[in-house]
Amino acid sequence: MSVRVAKQIYRNIFNIYKDQIRSVSSLPKLKSTNSQCVISCKRSHLNHYSDRVYNNLDEVPLASKGWNHSKAKGDLFTINPITEDQEEMIPFNLLNINSNLINALKKQNIDKATSYQAKAIPLLNSDNHLMLAAETGCGKTISYLLPIVQNLIGSRAEDLNSPKALIVVPNRELAYQIGEVAQKLAEAVDLNVKIVVGGRTKKIMLNPEFGDVDILVGTPGALSKLSTVGVYKFGQVLYTVFDEADTLIDDSFSEKLTSILKRVPQSKVILVSATLPKRLPDVLKPIEPTLHQLISPKLHKPLLNITQKFMRMTRSAKPPNLLTIAKANKHPMLVFTNRNETSNWLAMFLRENGVPCSNINGDMNYAIRIEQWNNFIRGETKILSSTDVSSRGLDTTQVRHVLNYDFPLYAADYLHRIGRIGRLGSSLGCKATNFISGPEEIRLVQQIEVR
Repeated sequence: MSVRVAKQIYRNIFNIYKDQIRSVSSLPKLKSTNSQCVISCKRSHLNHYSDRVYNNLDEVPLASKGWNHSKAKGDLFTINPITEDQEEMIPFNLLNINSNLINALKKQNIDKATSYQAKAIPLLNSDNHLMLAAETGCGKTISYLLPIVQNLIGSRAEDLNSPKALIVVPNRELAYQIGEVAQKLAEAVDLNVKIVVGGRTKKIMLNPEFGDVDILVGTPGALSKLSTVGVYKFGQVLYTVFDEADTLIDDSFSEKLTSILKRVPQSKVILVSATLPKRLPDVLKPIEPTLHQLISPKLHKPLLNITQKFMRMTRSAKPPNLLTIAKANKHPMLVFTNRNETSNWLAMFLRENGVPCSNINGDMNYAIRIEQWNNFIRGETKILSSTDVSSRGLDTTQVRHVLNYDFPLYAADYLHRIGRIGRLGSSLGCKATNFISGPEEIRLVQQIEVR
């Protein structure tokens, strides 16, 4: 072979691969070899390190950039947990919390307040309405429940079925969970908590119970119906809390939300959410000028204290990969799907392959749903197959692994799902595994990778 021919072959090869060569050679140089690997990739030249700095005009190399190509199947990358400075915790006695309430919190293994709780608690004594927006698992429930219970010690319900505090949540599971926390605090100071949810409202209307109710926790439909017929009277309500506010201000709850708000014009409104709503519905516009916002600096950011693994695969590869992970699993694991039918199929698929699995979704009868949830919480099964009905608000501190069998299509849903792990009180070493198949999923993965 002549030298001229050899050079021509080399030039042809270079022209074919010049884009790839340029992208690798243009990566910013590391300042040191001791920096932490933040994103580790199957293709190691795309690893991202903590001290790597990009200029505004630099193209950030993404491990998922070519994932729309068929040859990308089998690729993966992992966002590694980052060690953060230990958050300062504040003793509750420095926040002037009643000693009986402090003892009640200690029984729940809560000894000190987080910095977010310490900022939120005094705000409930102000004259302003309040928006509490913070990442999942940071203790927002205690942020509003504790000061409300404390403030009601000297202001108990004066009439039967006339609560002083109203807590509205989007689903039954969350109503019972928050109600249980409220009851533990209220019992310490002789206050009464009542929980009302859908499914029994007709029976309650036909044969209502009357008693002292200081704090009423319930779902929008049940509260709207029972207040409309006069079973509960909201004329003395001092605090109206909308927990998971981003869900409650959805159009599907609009009519019920309006019905409740019309009955509590005298109360302080507290909106609690793990995502900041882009806009308030018209029914909440009157409180907007006096709405004080306490926003966590970590809001809308993926959790940094968990391992997040993203696996590019075909849809047909998802079942065998799921089965491999499920059979090796030894700790409580949540598997999320986007559709009720997939959730049902997934639970059946695992059971048929010898892996016990609980299953909850919106299509199920509530009694069956709560039984399946309790089986998982009690440890009778290690895996729970679910739709997004389990992604918001529920206490899942025992869960160590979240697997997105179907990757969500919205960033807020992803944050809520992985927010089931790495929570206040969760074990160390929590991880999220994500199966990525479609172009819409890849688009969201790239947003997460950049952030």
